[in-house]
Amino acid sequence: MAGRNPFSPTFGAAPPVIAGRDDLLDNIDDALETGHTHPDYTTLFLGVRGSGKTVMLDAAQAVAQGKGWLTLSEDAWPAELLGRLTRAAERLLGELDEDPGRRVRSVTAAGFGVEWEPVARSTGGGLEAAEGLRIVLSALGDALRDRGTGLIITLDELLSADLDEIRQFGAVMQHVSRREKRPIAFAGAALPQFEEELESDDAATFLQRCSRYDMERLDAAATGLAISKPIEDRGAAIDPEALDQAVAASSGYAFMVQLVAFHTWAAAPDQPSLIGRTEVAKGIAEAQRRVGRLVLGPTWRGLSDVDRRFLIAMAMDDSESRLSEVASRLDVDVGYAGVYRLRLIRAGMIVSTGRGRIDLAHHAARDWIRARAQAGGQQLTPDETND
Repeated sequence: MAGRNPFSPTFGAAPPVIAGRDDLLDNIDDALETGHTHPDYTTLFLGVRGSGKTVMLDAAQAVAQGKGWLTLSEDAWPAELLGRLTRAAERLLGELDEDPGRRVRSVTAAGFGVEWEPVARSTGGGLEAAEGLRIVLSALGDALRDRGTGLIITLDELLSADLDEIRQFGAVMQHVSRREKRPIAFAGAALPQFEEELESDDAATFLQRCSRYDMERLDAAATGLAISKPIEDRGAAIDPEALDQAVAASSGYAFMVQLVAFHTWAAAPDQPSLIGRTEVAKGIAEAQRRVGRLVLGPTWRGLSDVDRRFLIAMAMDDSESRLSEVASRLDVDVGYAGVYRLRLIRAGMIVSTGRGRIDLAHHAARDWIRARAQAGGQQLTPDETND
C-alpha cells in the first residue's frame, strides 16, 4: 500500500489510536487535577508483554504534559536507578532555576531555605543515594508547587529492577508525595507477577498502596476501532466482515492488534478504496507467524521441560483450563501443578481466570504450542485431552 504504514507492532511504541483505555486515562487526568488525595495519583499498570503497559506510561505522561506538568521517565533497570532519577531531577530543577550550573545541596525540614552548590554527579545506591533523591525531589516539588504545576515520574520494567532500590524509591515517594503532599505523581509498569512480589514484601509499603490496573485484553469494539480508524484516516475503508475477522484473530491482545493490522495494511494494493477479507487473511497469517518469534519463542526458550509440558497440557483445551485436569494430564497432584502454575504466571505465559482455572496469556499461543509439541513428538493423545 502506498504511504507509511500507520500501525506500530513494536514493543513500547504508541499505536495510532489508544482504544479501550479512555476510562483509565480519565482517572489519571482526574488524579492530577485532584492531587495526592486521589488514589490514582500513584498507579501501577500490570500486564503481560505486549499488553500496552509502556504505552499507558507514555499516555499518562502526555496527560501530565497537557496540564503543563514536567515528566521524568526511566526504566527501572539496569542498576543505579536512584542515581539516574536524581540526575534527571537535578536537570529539571536546573532548568527552573536561573543558574542551571547549580543543584540543591540541602532543604530545611519545613521545605524552606534552599542552599546551592555546583553540580556533582549522583552515583551508586544505598541510603545516601536515597537521601540525595529525596532532597532533590523535595526542592523540585516545592518549586513546581509555587508555579501551580507538578511532576509525574514513570518507571517501566519494575520487575527487572533491583528490589532494594525499588524499596528505597518507594520510601522516597512516600515521604515527598504522600506524607509532605508535594505535587509529584507516579506511574509504574510491570509484569503481573510483580503484584505477588509486592504482597510478600513488607518493606514495599508505598507500592503496595498504589492503585493497580490490569492491562486486560481489549473488547471487540475497542479492537475494531484500533484497526479501522487509522485505515479510515488514510482515506480507505475496511469491509465489515473483514474487520470482524481481524478482531477475532487479534483477540484483544494489544500487540497482536497492531501486528494483524500492520500486515493487513502491507498486504493491500496501492491506493485501495476498500480492504477486504483477502488482505486481512494475509495479515492474520503473517501476524501469527511472527508472534511466536517475537513474543512466545523468547519466553519458551527460558522455560524448564516441566514448564513446557504444563503449557502443552493446557494447549489441548480450546479455551481456559482447569488446574485439576492439567495436573491429571501430567500425572501429578494439584499442589505440585500449582507450583508450575505460579512459575508460568510469573513468566507471563498464563493468567488466572478464576478459582482453579487458568488460560494462556497470549493470543495464538495455543496453536503455536500445539505445533511445537507435535514437531517435538510431545503432543498428548486425544484420549488424554478429552474432557
